Amino acid sequence: MNMSGYKNTKESSEIRLNKGLNVLVGENGSGKTTIVNALRLILRENEFSYMNIDEDDFYISLDKQYSGSNIRIDLTLESLDSNEQVTFLTWCDADYNAQLHLEVNSNPNRKGYYKKEIWGGASKSSIFEEETFDYIDCIYLPPLRDAEEKLVNGKRSRLAQLLKKQYGDKKDILVQNVSEFNEQITSNAENKYNEIETAKKNINTKLEEALGQRLGQSINLQFAETSFNKIVESIKMVFFPGIQQSDPDKFRDIATNSLGYNNLLYIATVFAELELLKDNNLMTVLLIEEPEAHLHPQLQVKFIKYLEEVTRNLKNLQVVITTHSPVLASSIDINNLIHISQLADRIIATPFKEIDLGESKNYINRWLDVTKSTLLFSKGIIFVEGISEAMLIPTFAKIVLAQYNKEALDKSERLLPTSLEEAGVSTININGINFKHFMKLFSNCDGSSGVEHLPIFCSGITDNDPPKLEVLVYDEQGQLRKDKDGEPLTKLQDTFPLPSEPPIGANSALRLVPDINQSTWGRLFSSPLKTFEYDLAISGNTSLMAKAIHDLWPTEGSVKKRCNLIFSKNNGYSNEHELTEDAEYIFKHIDADEVGKGIYAQELSDYIETQIKEQMDKVNATKSNIKDVYSIISNIINIPNYIRKSIIWACGGEVLDE
Repeated sequence: MNMSGYKNTKESSEIRLNKGLNVLVGENGSGKTTIVNALRLILRENEFSYMNIDEDDFYISLDKQYSGSNIRIDLTLESLDSNEQVTFLTWCDADYNAQLHLEVNSNPNRKGYYKKEIWGGASKSSIFEEETFDYIDCIYLPPLRDAEEKLVNGKRSRLAQLLKKQYGDKKDILVQNVSEFNEQITSNAENKYNEIETAKKNINTKLEEALGQRLGQSINLQFAETSFNKIVESIKMVFFPGIQQSDPDKFRDIATNSLGYNNLLYIATVFAELELLKDNNLMTVLLIEEPEAHLHPQLQVKFIKYLEEVTRNLKNLQVVITTHSPVLASSIDINNLIHISQLADRIIATPFKEIDLGESKNYINRWLDVTKSTLLFSKGIIFVEGISEAMLIPTFAKIVLAQYNKEALDKSERLLPTSLEEAGVSTININGINFKHFMKLFSNCDGSSGVEHLPIFCSGITDNDPPKLEVLVYDEQGQLRKDKDGEPLTKLQDTFPLPSEPPIGANSALRLVPDINQSTWGRLFSSPLKTFEYDLAISGNTSLMAKAIHDLWPTEGSVKKRCNLIFSKNNGYSNEHELTEDAEYIFKHIDADEVGKGIYAQELSDYIETQIKEQMDKVNATKSNIKDVYSIISNIINIPNYIRKSIIWACGGEVLDE
């Protein structure tokens, strides 16, 4: 489908949908609902197609200086079987792809209506048969739907629509049975309904008394209208909170049911309609917005799994779902996901099945759980190796962004948000260095060469991980230890590089950097020396980091004393060897059993967050002192340059090579 001039689409936007199940994911305002409404318009969905286009449906720029002159929606139906090719013959091109077009000019007629012009085939002059729409059934389930309203009796009842399709040509039997029942009531031949007969006579008597024979009317009492439509529209649904209940007296009015379960009853009624598709050639498009409304996670998973099964079994059914639920998005095969984003006045739709993931697809399918699938709804992403980074990066971002915005204010340049939350950026822990799998979503690397990537600014933070040094092993007396063959024993020992001597890293992810960093959306940044904690300490933060270890260490003794000594230096060192020794001490004690990386990261984060809040509370009402506050926040802790770049990139800022 292509569309332009509609809602938030100025330029032509191409939306490629999968056969079967399509789950549209993306942040708010990306265009998911616009896509659904465009399908409703062109496919003449019952409730939407008869509504008039209004002025708000035409594209209007944010500054309101430009408005679209027309709406254009073009739909192509591909991979039609032989029967469908015959059905849609007047819409088909030379390749037997059916084309359907809708155009609306922004000049209303004299009555203020905008005329919809619709045609099939390659040109407006093509023969167009309205009856072809009879072979397309477009069903729409809105977000936060009023399920109760659609399940009770009435003209708009979903249950009534199901029954009308269910009966088909057999409606006369139902009409006859209801008519016979009505006849029994109205005639009261067997004297079973004397009370009704008495009420009817009393009403007619009072009508005659009040109005007389000349002006009066007469009434009869019956059970219901005996036309088929009226009969099925008068049938209502009741429920029982369990399965396999047959006693009709135990069923309850759906008004007493929960919103979530009423939604499921409504959806189940639609699925019952879809079951009828097995026996006809009707093409059905089911549009569901935010099915997670009022459903707890287990029901969401059960629902989407069932929908996957339905679309596999019904070949003439295409389903389009919009969702903001990480539970739903992480519960299906990623081939069914389509990422939606707004970019430069048009909607960008990226089907995951078109991204060249190679063997990484299976890995991502297993890895994409509820917490990690937040990347599907983010404006930016920062991938990190472990728990420390995941906990500290959001805090560090407030310092980095404060520094960035202070410099931007000095230069009168564009400001960035003040936090990752405000920027819509997610920090995602991949628990290792498998960046090659995830970065393929945003760039070509590790052999991938696709055109399609998610248009999201994504950065990764990884360690340099220099190779360990092989050293000889000595015993307590200082004698060289040997193996059984008389060869000297060796062991691998951690190295702690000097700032002036950055080593070549052994991290396998480093080889991805050149390819990733020349892409449009992805960047991978590595620590120059060793690891996240070591490089953080050696960047002028030994005093603060030693204080955190001191406060966490459970016992008095040498560790607390050494931490006090490091703290007292206030990051002042006469040479880098002394600095490296303190950074090594901090590194080793962060990961000690008495502390642990997670606990340490939480302690350091809490301290920094407290300092940031104290400063932000000092911002005056006019924000005239905001630059001074930003300056103080910038100096709470020194953020290594590779971390700073990663944060700025994910937030959409300019990252300069240094």
